[in-house]
Amino acid sequence: MKLKKIGVIFLSAIMTMSLLAGCGDTAGSSTDSAATDSAPAATEQAAPAATTETTEQTTDSAEPVTLRFSWWGGDARHEATLAVIDAYQKLHPNVTIEPEYSSYDGYSEKKTTEFASETAPDIFQIETGLGPEYYNQGVLYNLTEGGMDFSNFDAAFLEQNGQFGSGSQYAMPTGQAGTALIVNKDLADAVGIDLSQQYNWDQFFEWGKMVREYDPECYLLSANTSYATAFIIRAWCRQMNAKPIIDADMNLNMTQEQFEECFTFIKRLYDEEVCAPAAYKAPFGDQDQEDPNWIAGKYVASIGYTSSADVLSAANSEITYMAGHLPLRDGGASDGWFNDCPQYIGVYAKTEHPKEAIDFLNFFYGEEAAAILGTVRSVPPTVMAQEICEKAGTLNPLTKESVSVSMLYNGQSDGGPTTGSEVTAILTDAYENVSHGTLSPAEAAEETVELLNDYIDTHK
Repeated sequence: MKLKKIGVIFLSAIMTMSLLAGCGDTAGSSTDSAATDSAPAATEQAAPAATTETTEQTTDSAEPVTLRFSWWGGDARHEATLAVIDAYQKLHPNVTIEPEYSSYDGYSEKKTTEFASETAPDIFQIETGLGPEYYNQGVLYNLTEGGMDFSNFDAAFLEQNGQFGSGSQYAMPTGQAGTALIVNKDLADAVGIDLSQQYNWDQFFEWGKMVREYDPECYLLSANTSYATAFIIRAWCRQMNAKPIIDADMNLNMTQEQFEECFTFIKRLYDEEVCAPAAYKAPFGDQDQEDPNWIAGKYVASIGYTSSADVLSAANSEITYMAGHLPLRDGGASDGWFNDCPQYIGVYAKTEHPKEAIDFLNFFYGEEAAAILGTVRSVPPTVMAQEICEKAGTLNPLTKESVSVSMLYNGQSDGGPTTGSEVTAILTDAYENVSHGTLSPAEAAEETVELLNDYIDTHK
């Protein structure tokens, strides 16, 4: 326990260094500028128009410019993003964009190090839950002041995704998204499981038993630690208390007893073989589509996000997939599930080429790129891009269906301290310890509350 506490304190020190590094004099980099921005626009107003500067970028000059762009994802996302980069470079031969891509494992930790050392890429993809944290650190460039073109976006959607209460846009949403259960309908039908209807959390145990009796090589759920932590622990608090685990005022809204109840549920998922063994799933990280048993159709459903639908369904083209409903808590204070965006893309506050970086983002969110990207980052964030994808046949029907299912629920986002890197690490460790049997639910609950209180004391 002491080692974990030291780890949290050490991470806090790194984040503090990042905060100091992000508050320099570079235009748009200071959080002070956020304090002087205008109040958020009313939702019925049109999105802010691009400035004249948008169409007169310096990328037309002969001066060579090199930008770094980092993101995570699967092969389909990598290939499509590389194709967009190639298309942009053909139009702007003086601009070289160096791609830096990987899986999600270790991605956010690398960003923390890059911010602290001021070596972050010019453009980077951002995990949605970390957006408010990065904004508060001052590492995001003010895209409104920089001339980003918002004309194709719904103003209300932008206000809720990437402004972080500032009234200016600091990150661009990559799509419309939410939590998802991607279901192998063929296996579900064979076993007699209907995930198209609403159900409660306890239903997983009955269905899990049915699956194991049908075929001892099959499991109800493919649950990787990263996605399952958000799917179960964070949703548990939202449904039970209608609040995030830690709110913006740094209040802890989940008791030790509630954590123990949640962790007992997680333990049962593995003890009763509802989920595949945690030790088996660990080598695949958050890339469920690389699990041979997913490819072979040995799971009824994969816990994840709407942006996962494309790659999960591509793993086996002979299987029929569908988007399942999400579990609810009997007598819960909220249904807990919400629809927002799958990721953000932002520009580093200390970039040496903000105009060129924003010019690339304008291209990235334009018509040509929309046809190339399709739904590799979930359903596109603009009607324009959605219509292009529909006509081109690149709007994955399963992705569209999973977004539609996620929009059936009315929970509120827990973005903020709960989704920051430090709290995420604490919750992920707890899930991992319980799922692997390293700690009992009671021990994990006690440790989690202690670490979260340490975090709160450090950040108040």
